[in-house]
Amino acid sequence: MGSGTRRQKGLSLIETLVALVVLVVGLAAVQRLFPQGLATGRQALARTQATLLAKGQLEQLRLQGFAHLAGLSGAPTPPAPFRDSAQQVIFPRFRWQVEVQRVAEDLLAVSLRVRWPWPRHTGQVELVTYVSRP
Repeated sequence: MGSGTRRQKGLSLIETLVALVVLVVGLAAVQRLFPQGLATGRQALARTQATLLAKGQLEQLRLQGFAHLAGLSGAPTPPAPFRDSAQQVIFPRFRWQVEVQRVAEDLLAVSLRVRWPWPRHTGQVELVTYVSRP
């Protein structure tokens, strides 16, 4: 017979339980991060949509001309939904608001804000451009 030492084959119950605990802790961490990543992606999408909508609306306002914009000078307009050429509401969760300020006799600062509801706060994008008299 030998020296009395036996070689183990396989894993003990303690080793298996430790490995299982490590695996469960790792999976719990991944499970916590996954919803945060999805929420961040949704927030980025909403901000991108709002920016594109604001750029389009700002361009429409610029096309209306200096005289029309000068008439809007003063207090901000009430928030309004975005509408297509047939006056149908598109992107109903987004609202836009414009504020025009006269910077000089022939220069207007046009500030356009787009707001949308978001869990626990309201999202907002603001674009500013200047329009001069032709």
